Amino acid sequence: MKFKLCISIISSALLFSPLTAKELSITKQIEFSKPTKEKTVVGLVKGFDSKRYEVKVNAHQSLTVDLDSDTVCFNIYSPYKKREDGALFRGKSQGKHFKSSELKDGVYIIRVYLRTKEAEEDTKRIFEMQVGLQ
Repeated sequence: MKFKLCISIISSALLFSPLTAKELSITKQIEFSKPTKEKTVVGLVKGFDSKRYEVKVNAHQSLTVDLDSDTVCFNIYSPYKKREDGALFRGKSQGKHFKSSELKDGVYIIRVYLRTKEAEEDTKRIFEMQVGLQ
């Protein structure tokens, strides 16, 4: 109950606060506490801006990402591929759930963005994403 109230307060603050493009495109690290290897990330994307999150993965760890939204998508980029080579996972065409246990050591990037129609309309959307490591 407290968690949902907290998300509501954060959501309201994000929707009604003026954010610049610079603030919307900052890369943040997702850090996990030792006992739990799951993290819920709440954020806001607007127009063609995106959010970038870094996740440090050790060899043979399993990474999962879930984002339940029809308008917000995510891509995952490998540290071993150039961005222009394409994403390891493209949520727009591959879905809302990613799971892989065949990753190498490195920092993987999760990029969260709006679908084209909503971005063109300069829409703001709050998202909630679950990220897990095992």
